[in-house]
Amino acid sequence: MGGDSHAVVLAAGLGRRLRPLTEDTPKTLLAVDDKPILDHITDALAATGYEDLTVVTGFEEAQIRASLVGHGDLSVSFVHSDRFRETNNLYSLWLARDRIGDGFTLINSDTMFPRSALGRLQSAEGSALVVDAEKDLGEEEMKVDTDGDTVVDIGKEIDSATGEYIGVCKFDERGAERVVDALDRFVDEGRVNEWYEAAFRETFDDIDVSIVEVGDDWIEIDDFADLQRARQMWQARTIPE
Repeated sequence: MGGDSHAVVLAAGLGRRLRPLTEDTPKTLLAVDDKPILDHITDALAATGYEDLTVVTGFEEAQIRASLVGHGDLSVSFVHSDRFRETNNLYSLWLARDRIGDGFTLINSDTMFPRSALGRLQSAEGSALVVDAEKDLGEEEMKVDTDGDTVVDIGKEIDSATGEYIGVCKFDERGAERVVDALDRFVDEGRVNEWYEAAFRETFDDIDVSIVEVGDDWIEIDDFADLQRARQMWQARTIPE
């Protein structure tokens, strides 16, 4: 498996800001255009030539497993987090560490994006983050700063930013090794409630990570306003297939 054929989707979270819709349903299984968000992601992966998918589950694991039964275009495997209530997505990615060493594409399970961006990510050399360089950035956005074409920093709190990381990226084999090393350090130190971007940040001195422009509409679905906007965007087809 490698970054151009193996994807990891992190789907362990509780989706608290979308309760009561997520009281008994994982956020990634909420419908947009009569299809779960997760289906939009897996359809995009299959359409762009991915073969293997690892899903990290937590809340309502059985529902997510059932939703992916019979997805013939992808070979799907699962990693479960028993600590999903007390940890963040850094820990979720660390749980998949034995599966990502050859390289991987990573997708947050609440992000909808154009398939063309995924295709450009596949075509990019080495490791890369998908970034929106057009959006106005506030305090909550996961910002990316670059020096030329190379990422030098990532975080919500950074002052200078090229754009927003959309929650889609890939790391080649060398990059994946560095990411796993950083994840191990964080978990060894008990820092399991941090964003995985904190581990990415520690790799930038060792590897070159470029950016790929998202190039079209996309959305991260955090709350009710985001979900409503996603449904409107999909109905108007501003997020192209």
